[in-house]
Amino acid sequence: MNTQTGKITALYYRVAHKQTLGLYLDNQMQTLLCYANEQGLDKFALYADIGQNGLTLDRPALNTLNADIEAGHIEKLVIQDVSRLARGFILAETFIEWAQAQDVEIISIMDGELTSSLYADVIAQYRSLLKGGRRV
Repeated sequence: MNTQTGKITALYYRVAHKQTLGLYLDNQMQTLLCYANEQGLDKFALYADIGQNGLTLDRPALNTLNADIEAGHIEKLVIQDVSRLARGFILAETFIEWAQAQDVEIISIMDGELTSSLYADVIAQYRSLLKGGRRV
């Protein structure tokens, strides 16, 4: 927790298909929790969308995260990779630009710090192509 601002780090994960819950969800959560431990984060919140596809930004945990960002509670958002935010580059870019406008730093463990919308576009397009372009 940043003691100067009182803000926390958000750890967000999403899995689309309930039948893939077990191992994949556990792997995402472990990756995020290991990152938090390695970074010495003692105050963070987990946001999990289970059984939610990435073709929309209207998901229960993401909506809660959005509200917490708007309320000024979030300093950083950590995700495993950009595809956990959204499956399309336009949606990912929309969210990333909005969050950055709220002074939230976004860290993708697989991709590094997301500092520009162009970078986010390239990463999201690349991941979408690697994963078949349409998979949610």
